[in-house]
Amino acid sequence: MLDMIIVRNIRKHDLDGVLELAKLAYPGMTTLPPDVDVLARKIDHAITSIESGDVTPRDQLYFLVMEDSSTGQLIGTAAIIACLGADAQFYSYKLNKVTHSCKELNKKVSVETLNLSNHFEGFAEVASLYLHPDFRKNGNGKFLARSRYLFMAQFRERFPESVMADIRGYYDEHGRSPFWQAVGQHFFEMEFADADLYGATNGNQFIADLMPKHPLYVNLLPESAQAVIGQPNEKSKPAFEMLKAEGFRWNGHVDIFDGSPSIDARIDDMKSIRESKVVKVQVIDEQDLKLKAAENETPVELFVANQNAMDFRVASIAAYFEGDVLLLNNDVAQALNINSQSSVRILGVRS
Repeated sequence: MLDMIIVRNIRKHDLDGVLELAKLAYPGMTTLPPDVDVLARKIDHAITSIESGDVTPRDQLYFLVMEDSSTGQLIGTAAIIACLGADAQFYSYKLNKVTHSCKELNKKVSVETLNLSNHFEGFAEVASLYLHPDFRKNGNGKFLARSRYLFMAQFRERFPESVMADIRGYYDEHGRSPFWQAVGQHFFEMEFADADLYGATNGNQFIADLMPKHPLYVNLLPESAQAVIGQPNEKSKPAFEMLKAEGFRWNGHVDIFDGSPSIDARIDDMKSIRESKVVKVQVIDEQDLKLKAAENETPVELFVANQNAMDFRVASIAAYFEGDVLLLNNDVAQALNINSQSSVRILGVRS
């Protein structure tokens, strides 16, 4: 098979590779904890989500991995949670404004408050986007991120109307979050990284049990905590910008742990969903493709995904068309597990 990078469904034998990526991602990736038992359960959940045949959005987890086929090394992860709140409550803070006035003093004061919210229950979530540092080049990050949107477009019935994403917030070189120090630590009595890991491994019921239900006045928080509300971590800014380019917007919701922005979009309005399309395929030999190149035809850079939920695969290639038919060589067809009777979903790399 042609040496190439592909994105595909996770499999049981990927556990060791995902664990290595989780160790590299820690402590920045809440949904990818470096815990072998938790990761094994996630993999089992993802496999069951595909194999069960249940396409109604519930608590399914769709977990993709990026693989370097020349070595078999796993170099990235990307996941989609089909429906938040299906099996446990999902919490965020909503940033609101409250105005107090006093006629006697002729004074009006407006202050921001943080209100505990379940707004995102019923949304899908894109999560666990992580790329090995050695492969953060050649557009691999965009390839990995947009592969999950191709999955969503191809299997649209598996997802609700809207999708959200939690962006990682600010924490210092010691893993301390000023927002957590000002808020969460007073109620949970544990360090930020410990609470983050506990939530990832045990679920969020402890938040419902311990988090105060009353609004928090932002102006009573330390300036260091106020400054990071709605702000992504420096390392998360590229992912934040990619999500905004897809149509995600911040509407005042923030993560209850680190105060980072929680953003959302209507799935059908997302750029990759709207611009992807299904085309027919013709598999031809490499010599015929070389003839196309010799004819000075310009190849089109595409992300190409098969239509098989059980064995979903995506490749990033430079391809040729004959009319409306996509021409692929045998190596690419083999990598995608398709043939000349197949159709594929495509998305322009530069769209």
